[in-house]
Amino acid sequence: MEQPPEHSEAVGTVLTRLLQQVGALLEARLRLARADARALARDLVTAVILLVAAAILLLLMVPVAAAVLILVLAEVLPAWLATAVVLAAMAAVAVVLVAAARVRLRRRRLTLLQDLREDWRAIRQMLERRP
Repeated sequence: MEQPPEHSEAVGTVLTRLLQQVGALLEARLRLARADARALARDLVTAVILLVAAAILLLLMVPVAAAVLILVLAEVLPAWLATAVVLAAMAAVAVVLVAAARVRLRRRRLTLLQDLREDWRAIRQMLERRP
């Protein structure tokens, strides 16, 4: 059974149009993906800028909070003693933070050294097994 020539041309035309439409659809999807990526990058940059601004404001609040605390304590203590108390409290907090950081770093460093030793043992064993 042979197909009439008009039918084969119609199928070819339909296939050509289908491929063109699929290509156009893929191009449109790619443009949309690019636009989404640009919007995401723009939102990410904006969020980072806002977080940095918030962090700066928080850092600027520390001396203001210390001054307020000194002023409040100065109502019941001499100003020099109120300042010394706030300074001592801030130093104590700093010491605790440094101690906590050192503990975490030591724990991590020991793990790293142990991991390196285990890797070295495994490499030596592999090399010893090779003829």
